[in-house]
Formats: sequence, C-alpha cells, structure tokens
Amino acid sequence: MSSSSKQYFQSVSQNVTIYIGLSAVIGGFFGNILNIIIFSSLKTFRETSCALYLTVASTVNIFYLLAALLSRVLIAGFTIDLTATSTILCKLRQCVGGIGPLISLTCMCAATIDQFLSMTIRWRHLSHRHTAWRLVIFALIFWCLYGILFLIYYDSVLSPTTGNRTCTITNPTFGHYFNQFHIPFLLGFIPLTIRIIFGLLAFISVRKLSHRQTPIVRLERDKQLTSMVLIQTLVDIVLSFPFFIYYTYSTYTPSLNPAVSVYSSMLIGVTNTIYYTTFSFGFYIYCCSSSRFRKQLIYVLFDVHLKYCCGINRHQNNNRVGVQQDENQMTSYKECNQI
Repeated sequence: MSSSSKQYFQSVSQNVTIYIGLSAVIGGFFGNILNIIIFSSLKTFRETSCALYLTVASTVNIFYLLAALLSRVLIAGFTIDLTATSTILCKLRQCVGGIGPLISLTCMCAATIDQFLSMTIRWRHLSHRHTAWRLVIFALIFWCLYGILFLIYYDSVLSPTTGNRTCTITNPTFGHYFNQFHIPFLLGFIPLTIRIIFGLLAFISVRKLSHRQTPIVRLERDKQLTSMVLIQTLVDIVLSFPFFIYYTYSTYTPSLNPAVSVYSSMLIGVTNTIYYTTFSFGFYIYCCSSSRFRKQLIYVLFDVHLKYCCGINRHQNNNRVGVQQDENQMTSYKECNQI
C-alpha cells in the first residue's frame, strides 16, 4: 500500500473521530442530563422501575462519554495522550471505559425486561422499584469488582515497535479474553440479544394490554416507555452491529497483509466511534419517538424548574426591596431626629 493511501485512511478515521466523537460527547452530555432531570422530576416516572434503570444508565453514560470518548478524541484526533505518561490516568480511563458501558447496558437490558414484566400479570410483581434498586446496587458492585481486572492488567509501557509509551494490556491472557469475549460478547451480542427478545415480548404484551381494562394513565405510560425502549434498541442495533461484526471478524481471522491491516484499522476506528454514539443518543431518540415525552420535557423545563428558579429570584428581589425600604425608613427617621 502506498503512503498516500495509508495517510488517506488515517485521515478518514481521524476526522470521523473528531467530528462525530466531539458531537457525541457534547450532545450526550446535555442529553443525558436532560434525561436525568425529566425522569427524576415527574411522579409518573419516579413510580416506575423502568425509569430508574434509564436514569442510572444516563448517569453512567455521562461519566463514560467524558472519560472514554473524550479521551479517545484527544488521542486519535489530536494525538494528545495523557494516559501514555500517567499510569494512574491509564488505569482509570480503561477501568471506566471497561465497566461504564457494562453498567449502562445492564440497566438497558433490565429496563427492557422490566417493561415485559410490568405488562404480564403473572410476573408483574417482579416489576417493583425496590427490586430495581437492589438490581442496580448489585450491578454496580459486580461490575466495579470486574473493573479491578482493568486496574491490574492495564499499564503505561514503552512500545518496542514505535519507541513511544502507550497505555495497553500487559497480560496476554487478559488481552485474548478482552478481544475475543469482552468486546464482542459482553458489550455486543449478549446485551443486544436480550434487548431484542424482551423488546419484542414487551411490544406484543403492550398490544394485548390495550384491549384490557387498564387505567388509562398507566396504559399510556407503559406504551410510552415501551416504545422509547424498543426504538432505542433498534437504533442501537443499527449503530453498533457494524462495529461488533467487523471487530469479531478481524479478531478471529487476523490478516498479515499490511494493506488489509491499515484498512481494517480504519474501519474499526470509524465503526467504534459510531458505536460510542449509542450512549449519547438516548434523549434524542425519546424526543423523536414520543410526543408525550416532548410535552413532558417542555413541562419540566418551563413549568417546573424555570418557574421555580423565577420564584426564587422573585422572592429574593422582594426581600431586597423590603430591606431597601427598611433602610430608607431608617434614614428618614435619623434625618427627622437631626432636625
């Protein structure tokens, strides 16, 4: 392969990482914050375990995007690699990048399963907020313990090929496990399969539920959450499948051809950046898929929080006016005494 072709592929991967990566970081940061605000402000969501899972997933997504994707943009897009010179940053980035998506995907799987359970009379008792809290705490503890592997086996070392320091796996066994199971299965096919199966079951259940005598508020809420979760699952499949399929193929069938290796690295870099966007698009998917969610967004932002902030400012202004009036009265009183 000519040097110009190699530079072209590297330039494509770099530009995709910069523009799509930065957009995902900025959009995901504000989108996930708005998710947290909406799901925690409305009583109709605070009463459901599905909204709890979505809230936790949004919270984890913020840390994951800032720790993993933003640093990836700096490394691949601007060649600024702070993890290469700091062992602590190297281990922390890989730890957050390793367990962050696992916690988020666990919550998304739980949200999909919960929607199926909540609309099935036989299993409805399992869809409870207390049960959801226990599952969230268990998932946090389990995946944090799992993250110890990243703290142990990642380190900043001197590369024998380039002569530069790089943050990489130092244990070959863990490297094989990470490439052949962690990425393709724990992050890819297992959670996607769970979400597809229970998403379809939830879709079937919500159609049956509409023919039963169910409170209209609960029915609309269940239909809303089911459509939001199911559409997000479909979007995640479209955005993440190319990365996992090609990554799995290139891992199990490595090529010794330098030209193929460069092209493969470019494809993995581009599809991996696109995969990151699945952790930032949730809010925008909810807005596009649910008119009720859009109305709830406007209500929460303007009728709840904006009025609350304006009420505080008005109260403070009233206090200031009252204090100023008292000071004016005191000044007049002193002037009268002097006369």
